[in-house]
Amino acid sequence: MGEGVTVTGDIAASSDIRVDMWSKLGSKVEVGRNAYLGEFVTIDGKLFVEGDLDVGKEVKIRGGFEAKGWIVVRNPVPVIIFLFLYIKEMMRLGKGEEIEKAVEELFEDSEDDEDFEIRELGENILIIPAGAKLSPETINVGGETIIGNNCHLTGNIRAHSVDTGENLTLKGSIYSEGKVNIGENSTIYGNLYSKGAVQIGRNSRIFGGIKADSVILHENARVDGTIKAPSGVSFLRDAAEKPALAEVNALGKVFMREKRELPENLPPAEPIKVADQVEENSPIKSSANPGSIFVPGRKRKTARTQALERSRRFTGARAYRKEQKSGE
Repeated sequence: MGEGVTVTGDIAASSDIRVDMWSKLGSKVEVGRNAYLGEFVTIDGKLFVEGDLDVGKEVKIRGGFEAKGWIVVRNPVPVIIFLFLYIKEMMRLGKGEEIEKAVEELFEDSEDDEDFEIRELGENILIIPAGAKLSPETINVGGETIIGNNCHLTGNIRAHSVDTGENLTLKGSIYSEGKVNIGENSTIYGNLYSKGAVQIGRNSRIFGGIKADSVILHENARVDGTIKAPSGVSFLRDAAEKPALAEVNALGKVFMREKRELPENLPPAEPIKVADQVEENSPIKSSANPGSIFVPGRKRKTARTQALERSRRFTGARAYRKEQKSGE
């Protein structure tokens, strides 16, 4: 738990627990292994620790405590005074570079150890950010909320944005300033309110309404209440198989037929032969006379016009033959 976290209710941890400074725990706390309590932590109930107990300055446990391991009470004031005296003496000697180097090594080692500790914890850990408030009615987080898989939560969630995993069961509503992403196979017994986008995953069900700027809903998801989205509602669909081919007969009836796959070892296809063309001097007519075909919009030629066209063609052919003979 981060700094300034408030929890109203019992806490049970199967492994270690670490509570940062200025946090308030309102009831009984049970720890399966070791417990670390920062400065100015207050526990209204009783504390049970199976392992070691590390307690900071000004920690109040009003219900008493039981610890089966070592009990360490830290007091950071002497350490700070020692560092102050050390820096003062080194500055008097004019060794500013050594002071800077010592301070950098001190803080770098602490940051590396903290990062290594977080990485070694694995996925089965509950992280509560600083300033969060948890109660049976409300879970209030100031920043982004990330919920893992197979979680069961009771109470309303208020956060800047919410991103959940799969198989979530939430008995409460979600209030978010940003986006809300609900994973697959999740069940929400409440409403979803967001000023951003809301996305509902596959096979998820919302026993309530949705009010957001936009909604992206999977085709297999279900919402029992009303959806209000000024920017629109979109539906996601999985990649489906291609539909079967269909045939329509003359009466308009549709017959479905399956797509047949061609065998692998097929002989190469033979080229298509073009039909023999009809020679010009053949007695068989290849097509009708173009002049005798009626075309809508074309004016019919008079007999005088047709006679002039024939004479022009005849005169032109005779002049062409004369030119050919003179050239020979």
